[in-house]
Amino acid sequence: MRTERARRRALALAVPVALGLALGLWPGSGAVADGPVSVVPRSFYGVAPQNTLTAADVDRMAQGRLGTVRVFVNWAAIDPTSSDDDNWSTIDPIVEAAAADGLTVTPFVFGTPEWVARDLDHRACSPSTCGLFAPAGQLALEQWKRFLVEAVERYGPGGEFFADRPYLPYQPITVWQLWNEQNSQTFYRPKPDVNSYATLVRSGTDAVHSVDPDARILLGGMFGSPGGEDEPKLFAWNYLRRLYEIPGIADQFDGVAVHPYAARMSKVIEQVKLMHKEIVRAHDPAEMWITEVGWSSGTGGNPLERGKKGQASRLREAMTWFIGHEAAYRIENVTWFAWRDLAGKPICQWCANAGLFEAGALTPKPAWRALMLYTGGS
Repeated sequence: MRTERARRRALALAVPVALGLALGLWPGSGAVADGPVSVVPRSFYGVAPQNTLTAADVDRMAQGRLGTVRVFVNWAAIDPTSSDDDNWSTIDPIVEAAAADGLTVTPFVFGTPEWVARDLDHRACSPSTCGLFAPAGQLALEQWKRFLVEAVERYGPGGEFFADRPYLPYQPITVWQLWNEQNSQTFYRPKPDVNSYATLVRSGTDAVHSVDPDARILLGGMFGSPGGEDEPKLFAWNYLRRLYEIPGIADQFDGVAVHPYAARMSKVIEQVKLMHKEIVRAHDPAEMWITEVGWSSGTGGNPLERGKKGQASRLREAMTWFIGHEAAYRIENVTWFAWRDLAGKPICQWCANAGLFEAGALTPKPAWRALMLYTGGS
């Protein structure tokens, strides 16, 4: 099955980027006077929310001709106790609104319930940190698999969600991302561990494919240098190289995801190239997904805070490059972080103002108008 997907992808890549450039179709080619023209599918354009999404948010995404919304499937929140009490009420409205508006949902499954971390894996964690301890022991991994099976049975092909809603366009979830920034101690406790993560991926892939054999599996998005220059082994490309050294692991996933944050576009490009180099080194036909990238419209001291005009400028640079190199680097999707600004406490210094819209009303920033030049939306 993986071989067949790889064969189809290889055939798609046989059309050279040079043809698009020669015909003046790629952004930056100078052939289009009114702005960039996109030749990538709508699903290429994604967005990641950092607030609770409403139907109005999803409608606005559709108006802007975005194709993908990356959704946090919080295992800990959905499955808070060892009882049979999974509560999908936070995910159902997003999947419903996305299907109605023709958007694809790409979930990333992350966050270990306290009862799994404490009672099954015997982690000494607090309620606020247990979610960061990825399941490692046999009993915990069995619960990880059980949860993923239930998620796919609900939202995947033939799942109960769409069976119960025949009025919706049929748009089941077929791509599942396993964890988030597993090369960073911020999201993988007690510390990043390639072998532990490989076990997590194997278990997760087995679970998803037991329900949907054709589902695509994405690695969690890897942050470029989470430990800084002092911890090169955690650089995303070095982590990926060590992951590929584990026998058979490349057969367990279809896409490599990266979060190439950097102040300058040249550093974003460098990270993408280094990740692609490791994929090629492993002779892997895997796709590359940019499941987070972005800059802030804030004006503080963080290098990712560029002001409103600078945020828009960086978006144009990024989208022009990603679209122009989509085939060469097998880039399947580019997801902007974030959809709207965050009114509450942000997860990082610059995140609060990373949105394409203001925090309250859907008031667009210059970055949104810049993105519309590519999607053709409004």
